[in-house]
This record gives sequence, C-alpha cells and structure tokens, in this order.
Amino acid sequence: MQLIFIDDSGQQSPPREHLGELVSVGAVMFPEDQVAAYSLQIDELRTELGMPAGEEFKWNSSKGSFMAGAGGEVVKRTRRRMLEIAASCGVSTAVVIWDRGQIGWPKERVAREILGYLYERIEMHLESREERGVVIADIPGGGNRDHTKWLAEALDLTMVGTTYVKPNRVVMPIVTAPSDHLPHLQLADLVTAATTAAVAGREAGVELVELLKPLARRNAHGYIGGAGLVLWPRSLTDLFYWVLGETHYVRNNVGYPIGPGSGFSQPGSLFGTSSGLPT
Repeated sequence: MQLIFIDDSGQQSPPREHLGELVSVGAVMFPEDQVAAYSLQIDELRTELGMPAGEEFKWNSSKGSFMAGAGGEVVKRTRRRMLEIAASCGVSTAVVIWDRGQIGWPKERVAREILGYLYERIEMHLESREERGVVIADIPGGGNRDHTKWLAEALDLTMVGTTYVKPNRVVMPIVTAPSDHLPHLQLADLVTAATTAAVAGREAGVELVELLKPLARRNAHGYIGGAGLVLWPRSLTDLFYWVLGETHYVRNNVGYPIGPGSGFSQPGSLFGTSSGLPT
C-alpha cells in the first residue's frame, strides 16, 4: 500500500521568457511503512528549529508565522532538509504544470485537466510497484461549495479513470484533509511549488532542482520528462533540457534529442535554442 498526498500551486508572472501564468498540481507518494518515519523526522526538524507545534511548513509562509520571520537562510536549509528526509523515506513525486499563456483555458478547466494527468501518473506509479494506493488532497480553498464541487470531479477519476488509465490501483475516492495536520501534505506543497518555481525560472526553485530530481518518477528509459514532470502544452518540451538537464524526451517509447541543435523541436517550440532566462 502507498499513501499519496497531493496539492496545487502556481506562478503568476514567471521570469522565464515566453511563459504565461503557470498552474500546477503535484503528488508525493509514500510507501506505507515510511509514513510514520517521515512524520517523526519532521517533528525532530521542527524541534531543532524551535518551530511552534501546529504551524505548517509552507512554500509561502503566512505573515507573522515562525518561518516568515526565520530569515532566508533558515528557510532554504529547512526546504533542503525536508527534501532530504523525503528521499531517505523512499518518496516518489510527480508534478503537472500547465502554461495558461499558451492555452488560456479558465483556471477551473485547467485544474480538472491537470488533475487527470496527475492521476494517470499515480496509477502508473502504483502499477509499476504492483501496489494499491489511497490519495489524500489538501482541502481546496474557496469554501464548502468549491470543496464539494472539487470532490465530485475527483470522484469521476476514481470511478471512471481517464482515456489512458483506468482506476485499478487507487482503492477509494480521493479524500481531503487539512494540511496543518499532515506534514506529508506540507511536503506536497513544497515539491509542487518548488518544481513550478524552477520551471518558472525563479531562483528559489532552481536551487532545489538537484534535490527534487532524485524524488521524481522516471520512465523506463530513465527520464523524468513526461513521468515525474509533465509540461503542457508540448511547446514547452525543451524545458526538460534547461530545467532538468535531460538530453532526450521519450514519446511512444522512442527517445528524441531535445535542447540546442537537437532537431526535435517542432514549429512553435519556445525553448529549442534558449532557456528564456538572462545569461
């Protein structure tokens, strides 16, 4: 059995050229026997920091919170330590990012679409390990009406699946829980937000990439692109080169070179020759 925790994130105005608003959702997937081990190590980290009980580790800490006043270096070390603990617990991750600057669907429609993409990766992850799983999501913002609507849409996934994946491994409807009670949901917040920030070109995310990569799912060819990180639309494919350092992107079991001079970049590809960041 695996326990999967999911959360959403986004970037309003990415510094990376060509990108519009990014909307994302991500999952952290725990072996059942590591769920308590992770909690224990996070409690120890909290004690080391002197962080008050019940306060969350958040990518964007609330004004007046302990982490908001702890200083940039403490925040950086804490994020890195959380990712190191996750790696020691055998956590796997998947993040889906949609660029509304390229396909400007309404946010609600994008959220439904990327949740489906993420669900496919969760099912694939469980299938590869011949395991079953339970999915827990952070409670969506917006009040009871939005919460109820989100649950109804998520139920469709666990009852019907998607075009490509049927609900064979997730054993019950997606449930929600408050993130302040679950450090695993707080890790989902960190992984999703940091990955999205890295794709956006923000330093706070880029500096964590080497810790995020060991956690991310990989395909049978060993690449994260399309497996542990999904970018949509396909005009963003070359970002797997610039963000992850990957030299190939696998489609239909064939690996295509990406990045400068690869020849794979199709008309409309935005990052075939440049990262989109100032040099």
